[in-house]
Amino acid sequence: MKKEEIPIGEDDKKRIVDVVAQLMKDANLNAENASAIGFVMPATDGEPEKFVHLSDLERSLEDMALVHEIAINDKFQLKPPKPDMPVYTVQQTVRDAYWDLLRAELTQTPPVYTMVIQLLLDIKQTFISLLRGNNDNALSAIMVVLNENSVRQLADEHGSAVLEHNAQFIMKIMGMACCPARDAEIAALKRETEPIKQLRGIMEVLDRMKLDMANFVLATTRAQFVQYSVEYERKKFAELQAVCGNNFPATMEWLKRYNPATKADKPGEGEEAAGGGGAPARTVRLRDVQLPDYYIDAYQEFLQPESNHPFPELLKLDQERMVELRETALRLSTCATVMQLTCAAVPSLANHSKRRSDLAAKLTILSADYPGKVVLKELLESLWMQVLVSIAGDGANQSTAGGDDATVTEDTKLALKTQILSIEPNMSVYDIVWRKLMLYMKSFVMAEREESASYPVIFRDYCEATVELVRQFKRIVTHNLEVYGNFYMQSMQDC
Repeated sequence: MKKEEIPIGEDDKKRIVDVVAQLMKDANLNAENASAIGFVMPATDGEPEKFVHLSDLERSLEDMALVHEIAINDKFQLKPPKPDMPVYTVQQTVRDAYWDLLRAELTQTPPVYTMVIQLLLDIKQTFISLLRGNNDNALSAIMVVLNENSVRQLADEHGSAVLEHNAQFIMKIMGMACCPARDAEIAALKRETEPIKQLRGIMEVLDRMKLDMANFVLATTRAQFVQYSVEYERKKFAELQAVCGNNFPATMEWLKRYNPATKADKPGEGEEAAGGGGAPARTVRLRDVQLPDYYIDAYQEFLQPESNHPFPELLKLDQERMVELRETALRLSTCATVMQLTCAAVPSLANHSKRRSDLAAKLTILSADYPGKVVLKELLESLWMQVLVSIAGDGANQSTAGGDDATVTEDTKLALKTQILSIEPNMSVYDIVWRKLMLYMKSFVMAEREESASYPVIFRDYCEATVELVRQFKRIVTHNLEVYGNFYMQSMQDC
């Protein structure tokens, strides 16, 4: 959608509310469902984590933190309430009462099937939503088998057969309609022999299938939330400027630190900032903004371990995210450096893919609390001990592993230990690893396609985690540049 086609102001809010309404309709979510599922909002700028109900989303759209979270977090999903939430307890109490009542009906003499019939008709409506446009043949079969007259006639003529016959049919259709994640649950339902437990299980799995569908619809309409967020944040920023002008000192100082014109006033910095010898500046091309690539360098400042500048006022919503990215970058760089040093010292491990990947995975686990709860010196001690186990196990372990590292000399071990325990930002190997990561991040942000950014081989042992890190960085950077890019450019021209 082009920018000129995107409405702004109150129409924006209505458009997103309409998306949510359609989401509920497509996923067959009623008001009760919408009050029992929602979004988990992470802590932001001192605010604790909170749960936003889907039914509250319309008024919550005025909360810029929520709108921003939907736009930035591509894993943003509808979730059921947590067991420790009051709504969960209420929901379970109501459901227990319902199934107790249904059980009471079926144990009467003669049995009463009123609730069972209504439940089967409700299931039919759920299937209509889940299968519409996806499996017309199955939907036609459901319309025939779960036809109200047919269901009532079967109950009147054959009693309990209305439950047994239709339950088997329903589970067969569920197996066809569900995502692979539900296959095991449906297989377990088929093995259940107690009718009420089986029927309750069917309803619970169908609720999860509704949630799967809702999240699918949310994923397919997420681009609309992203577009809304950019326009909404721009509007709120314009309102803020109307009140306080451009009085954002931390933001302005941050931008000046990376402005080539400002650096040119400092001896020895102008040529480097300009790309060397007047080379044309590269640009970041966004939807309706085109910015020099040094703005990416500005955002990478937040990842630097020694950075102690005040955080820019305009980026407060992403401060916690940047802290998390910095910690992830530090963990990955430290582990990658250890792997680089170890593989250089012990070639047999470097060439043994299973042992190499096993060591890399264990280093990741050991570094999970760094840098938040563990200082670098303590971490390196733990990493070295794991490396030592991997390269100097007893003869039986070496034989089992299929390696020949029993030949690793004590001098080699001592040298490797010294190198690992000496890892710090100024160490040459670590510095290379860190620079490779920063360069990859920058090229990734600028690339139109992910594969265009050359992946650093030095992070080969942590490919998945590294790519996820740079993807998150790119989402934050590009979204903020969309919102504030024009202001950045104008500010740098005026200063």
